[in-house]
Amino acid sequence: MPRTGARSPRFPRWLIAPIVLVLLSPLAVQRLAATSPSPRPVPARTGGPAPAGGAGTGTALPTTAPPVTATTRPAPACALPPLRTQLAQLVIVGFPGTRPNSESLGLVRQGVGGLILFRRNVVSGPQVRALVRGLQARAAIPLEIAVDQEPGTRVARLDGIVPPTPPARSLGRMPPERVYEYARRVGKTMAGLGVTADFAPVLDVTAASGSVIGDRSFSSDPAAAGRAGVAFLRGLQAGGVAPVGKHFPGHGESTTDSHLRLPVVGSSVARLRARALPPFQEAIRAGLPAVMLGHLLVTQLDARQPASLSPVVTGSLLRQELGFRGLVVTDALEMGAIVRSRSLPEAAVQAVAAGSDQVLVGTDHRPVGAVIDHLERAVTTGRLPRPRVRQAFLRVERFKGQHRWDRCA
Repeated sequence: MPRTGARSPRFPRWLIAPIVLVLLSPLAVQRLAATSPSPRPVPARTGGPAPAGGAGTGTALPTTAPPVTATTRPAPACALPPLRTQLAQLVIVGFPGTRPNSESLGLVRQGVGGLILFRRNVVSGPQVRALVRGLQARAAIPLEIAVDQEPGTRVARLDGIVPPTPPARSLGRMPPERVYEYARRVGKTMAGLGVTADFAPVLDVTAASGSVIGDRSFSSDPAAAGRAGVAFLRGLQAGGVAPVGKHFPGHGESTTDSHLRLPVVGSSVARLRARALPPFQEAIRAGLPAVMLGHLLVTQLDARQPASLSPVVTGSLLRQELGFRGLVVTDALEMGAIVRSRSLPEAAVQAVAAGSDQVLVGTDHRPVGAVIDHLERAVTTGRLPRPRVRQAFLRVERFKGQHRWDRCA
């Protein structure tokens, strides 16, 4: 031990600098920061009353800006598919055969957005399931698989495979719970086959007599038709299939078959609002995801263009007045109501330009390439604006449950 009162040995000055450098190394500083108490965060001012402060000034302390790290990157820009792919996705088409063949696989290679089943494609439940599975396996973008499966047997492509239901007119007299249950069972069976969309329910309100729609309509009373239509669409959705309400703005009072020639509906706008539109309004409020346009010349709305090609019907009435935001699809464009006065490819351009998101080519698949070509030329010449194509493409994909382009909306 050192003696009391003895002088302490002197610390060598030449060791001070190295020790300071070690203590102030980044590792030492980091450890020091980790063991030091953090200051209590102070909330930033948001424009409200000043907080009571120790000095009584009411001024919030400045907050520390978040650190900028090298991994911060801007969100990637949206990249849609090529234009021709977008245009092909706007087409849903019928095809021949009960199993994948050169025709149906050729349509899939062209990139069509969907295929529709008819009786010519249907033999049995397992056969339909295998057909759909084989086609979906070849699709770069999943296909919409649609069918016309209405209540009853008049328009029922899967009759004998899905559970039977009474005609729509009979359902319209039943409590909504029974209508819902019928539709739910049908939807569940169709979903099991790979069907994704049903072109039903019919929301037309029939006249007292002579309507070409007949018992495909739930009722001649708008309230009853709307009530049953909503129950049916909700049942389909519960079963796993997307409903498509038709034939907007209402085919119920026509006595002319649009498969043959263009029906002319001369009802006043007031009558349309009182009778034809209420079931569509009810269905839209209930979440109807898609509407099919009818081939009708509704003279008090648009005296020149059929409803399916009319920006007045699609834009002003359906989109703006009724507030519909879902998918709009045309009835089959090869029907006499349309092709008696224009070519099929030209009708497709007019329909999309007027506001339809999807065009249906049902009976003959062979013109599909010409339809896509004509749509593409319409874009390059400026007849069909690119923003309209983009909007339609995104609606088709959302309807199909495809979300990879959601940020492009």
